[in-house]
Amino acid sequence: MAAGNGAEREVPEIDTSVPHVARAYDFLLGGKANFKVDRDAAERAYAAWPGGLAGVQADARAHRAVLVRVVRYLAGDAGIRQFLDIGTGVPKENNVHEVARRVAPESRVVYVDRDPIVLAHAHALLRGAPKGLTRYISGELRDPGPILA
Repeated sequence: MAAGNGAEREVPEIDTSVPHVARAYDFLLGGKANFKVDRDAAERAYAAWPGGLAGVQADARAHRAVLVRVVRYLAGDAGIRQFLDIGTGVPKENNVHEVARRVAPESRVVYVDRDPIVLAHAHALLRGAPKGLTRYISGELRDPGPILA
């Protein structure tokens, strides 16, 4: 399933009875695109982690902050205008296209993920994005050919 701004696409099936890593990560970031099953799984998985759940949540926020700094640098000092975000995850504030466009409004971004909930959120998020500058496609990092095509 490939889609983009304004493109017709099939509605993905989302199983909310099974935890999913993208939704659990959204929970770690303080997002709302997760379900009790995702929160419970994250709490169980990270209870024994050094620093516990709070430590993992702090790590997730730090990871997101690094993403923002890297994209800001690439769009600014490095002059990059095309971005490929593979394994996008559930969209949150300060997405690659938002950060890049604050520095360089002409920046182009392609988001890639294979998770139906991520693609559903991306479709809704990008509805108002400038046509042709931001796209999303269904894809898998381990199969780069279709992504690059």
